[in-house]
Amino acid sequence: MRERIFSIILRGLEHWTPPPLASWQLQVLLNTTARAFSRPGPSVWYLPCSQALRKYARFTKRCLESDNASAQSLYRRFYALGQRLRKITGFTDEQKLQRLVFYLYRNIRISMSGQIPGTISISSCYFSNYYTPEQCRLMSYADSGLIAGLYSGGILEFSERITDGCRRCTACFTKAQRYETYIH
Repeated sequence: MRERIFSIILRGLEHWTPPPLASWQLQVLLNTTARAFSRPGPSVWYLPCSQALRKYARFTKRCLESDNASAQSLYRRFYALGQRLRKITGFTDEQKLQRLVFYLYRNIRISMSGQIPGTISISSCYFSNYYTPEQCRLMSYADSGLIAGLYSGGILEFSERITDGCRRCTACFTKAQRYETYIH
């Protein structure tokens, strides 16, 4: 029943997301990132989405420049967030999970296409204007963790990145064990 209700909700949100909901999503991402870096994060939930997104990008950039930057922590925190989203929605079907991933990323101005599991292409990324190639590599552990949490395990590996001067990002998500097999 829960999965059915969230399928209907997702279908509606794919057509139009209320702006406060998009800002709330950014607050959840910011809180998760702040915990991964063991720092307090600012509030963005009350801001228009474009301002909240800009504030989130600047906050993550500062975090990535710190000594507390840890691939393990990012992956683990976002894996837990993905697990919570899977539990809340009740989604187990890979098509519904993929739609949820693409929807969530669209809200933060990352345009994805492709198949999960499988190859994902990112034609535009809001954060490519903020992150250095090294910061992008580190922050992608959050992406890997979130998607792996939703799919109950897996690895997201990039072969091309916009921050490296490529026209798009290309990544492959492979279902696998939990992060212990990915993060040493």
